[in-house]
Amino acid sequence: MKRKRYVVVGVGGRGTGMFVRPLAKRFPMTAELAAVCDSNAVRLAYCNATLPRPVPAYTDFDRMLHEVKPDAVVVATRDCTHEPFVLAGLAAGKRVYSEKPLCTTVAQCRAILAAAKRSRGECFVTHNLRYLPAMGRIRDIIRAGTLGRVSHMRFDETLDRGHGADYFRRWHRQIDNSGGLLIHKASHHFDILNWWADAKPATVQARGRLAFYGRNGGFRGKRCLGCAHARECSFHIDFFKRKEYRKMYQEAECEDGYLRDGCVFDRNIDICDQMDVLVQYQNDIQVSYTLNAFSPYESMRCVIEGTGGRLEYEWTFPARLSGVEWMPQLAEQTTETLRLYAAGMPVKQVKLPRQKGAHGGADELLGAEFFGDWSKKPSDRMATLDAAAQAVLIGAAANRSIATGRSVDVQELLHDKEETP
Repeated sequence: MKRKRYVVVGVGGRGTGMFVRPLAKRFPMTAELAAVCDSNAVRLAYCNATLPRPVPAYTDFDRMLHEVKPDAVVVATRDCTHEPFVLAGLAAGKRVYSEKPLCTTVAQCRAILAAAKRSRGECFVTHNLRYLPAMGRIRDIIRAGTLGRVSHMRFDETLDRGHGADYFRRWHRQIDNSGGLLIHKASHHFDILNWWADAKPATVQARGRLAFYGRNGGFRGKRCLGCAHARECSFHIDFFKRKEYRKMYQEAECEDGYLRDGCVFDRNIDICDQMDVLVQYQNDIQVSYTLNAFSPYESMRCVIEGTGGRLEYEWTFPARLSGVEWMPQLAEQTTETLRLYAAGMPVKQVKLPRQKGAHGGADELLGAEFFGDWSKKPSDRMATLDAAAQAVLIGAAANRSIATGRSVDVQELLHDKEETP
């Protein structure tokens, strides 16, 4: 089988770790990393230095497409910039893989969906949560009818003060860059809920606020490096401690001014850190969703309620703050459980397969399908363009509901030219 040739645009931490290195090392029979692209030449150089052998590196995406003529384009740039690269890939008739979220606004969704209709190419989005073994197991139980008719789903995620805070140090903290956590982070949660519900969302009502980070801090600086409050701030972090990191971050920063250690209490932060969303689906399933970005510990909890039973899923992680255990008593309490409460039956502890790798092994399973044999029919774990757009639409509807205090018709957004959040 002839190997497919891939190019990756965006070689930051996610782009390099999730796509570039695996393409260069893990799939010798099916995939070839043909080139990489980034606006920052320093990042390109450091990315290439991590590979078994360097590949052509470009700062001009269109030139790369013209010269390399790849089979597929992987887009892993800043969320708000996905759209032009996806559009260019589709216009060139390529298979496009976009990192989640597909994009950050309804207008971008419209443009990408319209471009896909004109293109001989296709687009998939890396909603890696679909590949977490437990998520698939839940989908199987729902499909089997074990729960009867599903009527309600609940999805709660807490981010600890290491993971959660990191979104408030970087570009994600501006809604124009990321769409806020309801698009950047929650899009793959909404995608899973859509996947389980097997229906489109109808209406969304949401509440959200910046309750902990940003202007809520008692002191602040521009960044952690050289901050006068370093000793008193439990969020102080030194990304420059390791010599090789110091050189990389400082040189990259000189190229484009990007700060990796921005202050989490910056007054200009404009995204929410505490969110509640209610979703009504077209098949009458109701969903309640919560996300908190400053919890004492990391967790994901899901409950699916049906006329014939109930599923409860829980996944918790050790709590860390700036790379240090914040609550040592929780350090050994990483747990993952799935319990089935079927009417008239004993409680069943559902066995979950264990998969090694990032995000509970989901990243490795995703890579194996996305960069495997194209002649095989994609499974329903490969999020299609339409599915990914629906996930963005829920986040956009939630942002608009928070801003206006009103319920939002999700599908009507695609026809509504108003771009108010």
